[in-house]
Amino acid sequence: MILLVRGNLLFFLTYRHRTEQRFHDAHEGIFAGLWELIKERMHEGLEEEALFNGELQSSRFLYEGFKASRFIGNIHLQNGGQGTGTMVSKRLLLTASHVFKTCKKGEVAFESIDPHSNVYQRPKEIIFKLEPETFFLAHPDASLDVAFIAVSERSVDGNVSLRNIGHCERAIRSEKPGTHVNIIQFPRNSNQMVVLRQNQILHSHDSHLQLFDKAFVEHHRYKMHRSGAKKRSWFKKADREFNLPFLRYTADTDSGSSGSPCFDDMWNLIGIHQCALSVGRKSGGFKYVANEGVKIGTVIDWVKEEIDNDEREGFRALLEGFPLDC
Repeated sequence: MILLVRGNLLFFLTYRHRTEQRFHDAHEGIFAGLWELIKERMHEGLEEEALFNGELQSSRFLYEGFKASRFIGNIHLQNGGQGTGTMVSKRLLLTASHVFKTCKKGEVAFESIDPHSNVYQRPKEIIFKLEPETFFLAHPDASLDVAFIAVSERSVDGNVSLRNIGHCERAIRSEKPGTHVNIIQFPRNSNQMVVLRQNQILHSHDSHLQLFDKAFVEHHRYKMHRSGAKKRSWFKKADREFNLPFLRYTADTDSGSSGSPCFDDMWNLIGIHQCALSVGRKSGGFKYVANEGVKIGTVIDWVKEEIDNDEREGFRALLEGFPLDC
């Protein structure tokens, strides 16, 4: 009897041990499978992260950019001069003042895009006369290369009101290094183009951007030595006040891009493009190091001063819609 009890007990203990072992092995297999699945998911996540460079944008980004493109025009002057300008109020176009260096008479053409046309077709243009006799105002400091000029209220053919073109209503004082600078422009009198890549604001105090060295010169300027000297004085002032009036950025531009608007990724106006900066090579020629624009905050501060000091009738009316609250 005692032997029978001992045998049953031994069988029970052996069975329990084997059951626990199988249970343990089963759980171990489940955990191992789960771990492999987790590792696989983690690996996939790392692959996705490696491909992600902070460049994701809402698809509305394209729509907002299209809306902004409608009030950016191609300036054609009677002397053959050309530039890019932005409607910033219901009557005024903002651009670079050196565009009007020798002539202010001309036209500005806004593109009207047919959604059914292809990319190779030149868009239809809506042309308005420039009216410097109605209003023209350039910044008194030549290095702050910006100017306002009035535009006729109706197109040359009389079919379109200037109000239908619209104007820029959003501006922001954005100068943080790394901010993207999206520039809509008419380089070399081409169709309207936009730069969206390799277009970030540079740090203004980087050694290669400080214009103390006489080797630095400005291109796309008529009196580059005098402008360069004025600009160096701005840098000396800024070195004390840490408040430069310029944006420096990497973004493709060309002849005809002068006066183009600089937007951030929310399509807020942050500056007006004016020139390229380059340094002379010992072997000859020049190396471009950055593009430069005037901060929109600098423009707005100047406009506020002009509003307080200008006694011309209708000045405030012409500025209706200009984003002074930036």
